[in-house]
Amino acid sequence: MITVMGATGNTGKKITEALLEAGEQVRALGRSESKLAQLKRAGAEVLAGDTNDVAFLAKAFRGADAARITKPNTVRAKYVASRCRTRTRSGTSTFITANAT
Repeated sequence: MITVMGATGNTGKKITEALLEAGEQVRALGRSESKLAQLKRAGAEVLAGDTNDVAFLAKAFRGADAARITKPNTVRAKYVASRCRTRTRSGTSTFITANAT
């Protein structure tokens, strides 16, 4: 399972679609259930929630072999701290990060 945070954004959506086309199991994260609907129809497991919520992210990343996350252009201390706590709680070993543009 690969979890993709920001799966409805420009880059995240392309990555999610490519992973699904390659036969990977994907958990797509986003803020809007309606925007995630297309990815669900394509075969992704979808979760909508707040990316500043550590409990939501721990649930989203739990059981994932890898996670692709997008961080905002302006990195806030709260954002970074929540990701660190999430990694510890979820047990996911590989995180790939990218700046949002």
